[in-house]
Amino acid sequence: MSEPTLEDNDAGLILAAEECPSEKFAGYHHFSPFDDVIIRKLSAHGPVLLRGGRGSGKSALLIESHRRMRANSSAFSVYMSLRYLPLLQSDGPEYIGHFCTLLSKEIAAELATQSHSVQFDFAEDEVELQISLAKLAKSLTKRIVILFDDAAHIGREKPLEVFFDLFRTLSSNTTSCKASIYPGVTKFGVRFDVFNDSTVIDISRSDVSTGGSYFSDVIRTRYPKLAQREIFSDRLTPDNFASLLGRAVVGNMRAFILACNRFDDKERISIPDVNACLLNMAEDYYWPLMEEVAPKLGVYEPLIEPASSVFEALVDHLSRAVRTNAKMIAQDRVTIHRNIVGQFSKIFEILEYLGFIAKREASRGMKSGGRGPVFAVNLCSLLEQVPSKRLTIEMIDEWIGAKPDLAEIHSSAATFNNIVLPPLAPENTLGILSKSIDVLAKSRAYPYGLTEDKILRLKSAGITTIQELANSSENKLKQIEMVGPATVKRIRDVMLQAIWM
Repeated sequence: MSEPTLEDNDAGLILAAEECPSEKFAGYHHFSPFDDVIIRKLSAHGPVLLRGGRGSGKSALLIESHRRMRANSSAFSVYMSLRYLPLLQSDGPEYIGHFCTLLSKEIAAELATQSHSVQFDFAEDEVELQISLAKLAKSLTKRIVILFDDAAHIGREKPLEVFFDLFRTLSSNTTSCKASIYPGVTKFGVRFDVFNDSTVIDISRSDVSTGGSYFSDVIRTRYPKLAQREIFSDRLTPDNFASLLGRAVVGNMRAFILACNRFDDKERISIPDVNACLLNMAEDYYWPLMEEVAPKLGVYEPLIEPASSVFEALVDHLSRAVRTNAKMIAQDRVTIHRNIVGQFSKIFEILEYLGFIAKREASRGMKSGGRGPVFAVNLCSLLEQVPSKRLTIEMIDEWIGAKPDLAEIHSSAATFNNIVLPPLAPENTLGILSKSIDVLAKSRAYPYGLTEDKILRLKSAGITTIQELANSSENKLKQIEMVGPATVKRIRDVMLQAIWM
């Protein structure tokens, strides 16, 4: 019996650009003029670090850069995902060996895909890799661009120092390295100066869409039905709908797509429907996200509880004026004194990485004195704490127009006084690897999960933990009854999303 095919609209797979089938990539992705500027920088000469949170669109930009360079033959580009478990579990020379072998294979595969007759000399260390890349550039008479995706894992910072040494070493007048990183990367190593040895580009998709059409364009491309005026109530337009969802998820593309998926079967959309969507996102997307991410944080896993407490205190602060009738509409952005952000730096990095908040300005003067960054808070969690929990057209206009005054948390504020940061171990393995494969089941924490049937089939083959699944070869998985190539890919994709977020 042939294995079942995956549905085209399988949200579990299309949430991650690196797992989107190449033939469907253009149909699922839209790039704005701002994105085009970033793509040109990724295609140009010179080392670049693309920085953004989970689901912010880093992979999509890297893949689109690779697609365009392939199409115009301006350079020989290689897109390489570093979602490779041995890289997470090694350091030093062992990491370098895995890295060089993996990159050599990817380059050889790309040469074959582009029908180049040139051979690439496999390398086992960075010196051999430098020599091989220089020979390849000379043979092709082209510069080489290497796009490293998922270079960083928030739970394992130590191996990053080795990666950035390699990133710096491989960058030359003929080879340009680009890599995606998350906002909290701090350990770049002693040889790598992040601002002198690279250009850092922050993905900051505006979550306030006054005068912009990015989210409307995404909906027209991916959800044409949701762009039709006739399905919306009189007081809600397609553009306001798109802008509100974009603002609600602070510009995070993965959360935006998940929100749009909730309206796929709607024949009519009104403000109460959007209200219900935002409240449901708070309950079954944002808070389960904390549960999902905890075992992936490694040494930072103890911070998940204080991160939840910091965020709850932040939302309470923003909604307090509405609860006391001092304001009609909750403030959705806040300036936090830099001393407080410094005290809870890793907490804010985790919240920003997960898309609970988004940094909008690096520093702004405060009425109460001092300076601090400005953060936008997701509207789903904010609406959940508004007393009426009712979305109005006035709130929509205020929030997408960025009209409410900024709230402030000054240096002596008691907002976070009751939050205690636990001590962190010097090193810790990723807890997700020892988890049972049961956690990969479709659930609120894992909306992209596996069916019960697939989990039972894996267990019958003696695969019971994430680590055992990661160590299982493709051939071993294919030997399981009713598991063919498409299902193997699905299982791998879900596993990688579980480990890498």
